[in-house]
Amino acid sequence: MIAGPCAVENDQQVAASLEAAKEAGVDFVRLSLWKPRTKPGFEGLGSKGITYMVQAAKMGLNPSTEIMIPEHAKVIMKQVLPVLGDGKLLLWIGARNQNHYIQREISKIVSKDPRVFLMAKNQIWHNEKHWEGIVEHILDGGIKPENFLLCHRGFAAMGYNPHAYRNVPDYDMAMRMREKTGLRMIFDPSHTGGSVEKVFHIAQEANAYSFDGYIVEVHPNPKEALSDASQQLTWSQYKQLIKVLSQRQANRFVL
Repeated sequence: MIAGPCAVENDQQVAASLEAAKEAGVDFVRLSLWKPRTKPGFEGLGSKGITYMVQAAKMGLNPSTEIMIPEHAKVIMKQVLPVLGDGKLLLWIGARNQNHYIQREISKIVSKDPRVFLMAKNQIWHNEKHWEGIVEHILDGGIKPENFLLCHRGFAAMGYNPHAYRNVPDYDMAMRMREKTGLRMIFDPSHTGGSVEKVFHIAQEANAYSFDGYIVEVHPNPKEALSDASQQLTWSQYKQLIKVLSQRQANRFVL
């Protein structure tokens, strides 16, 4: 399980999130520093927030964040790895980040330390061949398959969408990608659902498939969140979500 705020915001939010994540036993605590936005808005704390990732590592938590460019990977690894010990660091490439030169270079940088894992989300548009291309470009950068994860976050809703999800999942495609690549496949109910109610609904849908884990947005006080407030769970709701997932699925994500 990967869980934590959509974006790092301030000292109080991070302190509460780290304590809750530790108590909940998450595999990785989400501490996103850079936020790509559809329209201008809060874009995260950027490199100033890396100190929070260092703080998480010192607490024995495995920190994680989305990165946009190779320099982000470099600066995070430089500051976090010295205090990480035998912990793990997860970086991921988001759905909007489809520059294959950037994908390969990030892969090359991440591959330099076995404690660093890289996750790639599917692109926004519905196209299996393109998703395969993402995988091939990143593997070409040198990362080992055992340190590389895929994430299904749905595709932009362009037609049939009876549940009015924020992004429409294609579970069958995700399972084909999992089988063809041999890589672990994480599911993102937050960006597919788009609201707390739908996060619960879609996570139960996904639980019928062989996903290897989940990445969930969780905030100490979602009403005050600076981004994606409607889809962020409280930590109490996160515990409820874990309960409704089958024990087999909830425990599958092991690195």
